[in-house]
Amino acid sequence: MNRISISEAWSYATGFFSGQAVHHAIVLIGVGIAAPLILQLLLGGGATMFDPAAMAENSAGLIAAMGATGVLLGIVNYVLQTGSYFASWRIGLTNGGEPVGAALGYGMIASLPVLLLAVVVVLLLGIIGFLFFGSALTTLASGGEPSSSALMGIGLAFFLIAPLFLLFLVWLAARLCCTGPYMADQRSYNVLAALGASWRMTAASQWKIFAYFILLGVALIVIFMILGMIVGVSLLAGGAPGTGSMLGLIIGAILLSVPMAYLQVGVPAGLYRALGGTNRSDVFA
Repeated sequence: MNRISISEAWSYATGFFSGQAVHHAIVLIGVGIAAPLILQLLLGGGATMFDPAAMAENSAGLIAAMGATGVLLGIVNYVLQTGSYFASWRIGLTNGGEPVGAALGYGMIASLPVLLLAVVVVLLLGIIGFLFFGSALTTLASGGEPSSSALMGIGLAFFLIAPLFLLFLVWLAARLCCTGPYMADQRSYNVLAALGASWRMTAASQWKIFAYFILLGVALIVIFMILGMIVGVSLLAGGAPGTGSMLGLIIGAILLSVPMAYLQVGVPAGLYRALGGTNRSDVFA
């Protein structure tokens, strides 16, 4: 079983993009961030955000349009974003040996089985949630009022289960963090085999990775709180919403999306490399 050093994993994560910085920027920023944003502005009703008066006058039509194209647009954006991650992993793990176009082609296709698995997981979680809270939700939907004991039970279950569930998700992320890099390294589309490989690779260091993710999460929360306060103050100072404030929101979203994209690629890649999960000599040099 492989054991890791967190400092080594972070060093690999920060060095993952060196040597191929332009190619990583093309796939992560150009394809994974700019393209979905442009599609959202053009097809998802985002352009009306620049004209609040028009948005208010045509709110019903906007909602209908979003309902008609929202699902399809969401799928396309997911494929573009996730595909850009796979392409970036592929570029880094081959040290630029694979052309950007080929890496993007692989990434777009590799994102599809991941999307299918995500849909299955969401459906299973929905079924489990309905089994736990279905009776109260059915009563509310039929116009009735749940008993005080049922409401108390739901509230208690939420406050007890929610923190434990969040910690479970962090632990699960620690165990499965090498799935994407493994698929990209092997140029594989078999997400189930990659999940198994990640589970085996992280077994000996799962709690170190768990603590690593907790520290990253705390740091990101603090950063987002500071940035949120800055954006909120700037919007309040700007008065009524207009083109300038909406443009500021878009720029702020891009500035947040870029480091998040690099983190979501670099951190798993660094862990994968630190765990010895590469069949090449030193792809991070």
